[in-house]
Amino acid sequence: MMFPSELVVPDNIRQMREDAGGLICTALSDELCKTIQLPFISTIYDNVKSLYPIIGIMRSHGLPYGARSSFSVNLNHVKAFTGITDDDRALTISELGNMARVHDEGSKTQEEMIQLFGTSFRLPGHVPVLRGSPGLMKTRLGHTELGLALCELTKHAPSVTMCEMMDGKTYKALSFKDAEAYAKEYDLAIINGNTVINLWCAIKKIPKRSIYKPPYLKEKNSAIKSA
Repeated sequence: MMFPSELVVPDNIRQMREDAGGLICTALSDELCKTIQLPFISTIYDNVKSLYPIIGIMRSHGLPYGARSSFSVNLNHVKAFTGITDDDRALTISELGNMARVHDEGSKTQEEMIQLFGTSFRLPGHVPVLRGSPGLMKTRLGHTELGLALCELTKHAPSVTMCEMMDGKTYKALSFKDAEAYAKEYDLAIINGNTVINLWCAIKKIPKRSIYKPPYLKEKNSAIKSA
């Protein structure tokens, strides 16, 4: 379930929390994160693991899906109280969307953007921030990049807020079929990831072969061919 961050209101948080059930997180473009020097959380871990050996031990396992994590820091808006209520999270997220819009307009210097962002949000917080990959789907193919590409295609500020849809019966991710039924019931748009890829490639005039292929998909395809 995805929303353009700049349009998020408390009821969207309620809907994601109650109906989707996964982690509510907000993605920012790589360009904005570079400007304000907001690192991946993995970079922070690597910089402190010599001080805290337990961090180094846990970092050594890698990820089962073979890709770099998009996670950056968790934050709250400075005007939020606990940061966890629907009101507080909507405030934090919509202001992240507004920050993406300001950066996209290009009216502020890097120093001004750093100051604006730094004085608007506090650490730690209850909104996990994701950092998009440079070049989006050319360098990483995840929900972060698909969501940011959707923002680009629909002319919204480059920040998307998303939540995985869970299945309370199977205890796994909701199937696409069940997601379609939910979308129909609540009059929501539903779009397949391949449709986003095809549209983005067509508009950007990028050959589809240049889209990043995650290692686990390569392995799956190899297994199919050798079967």
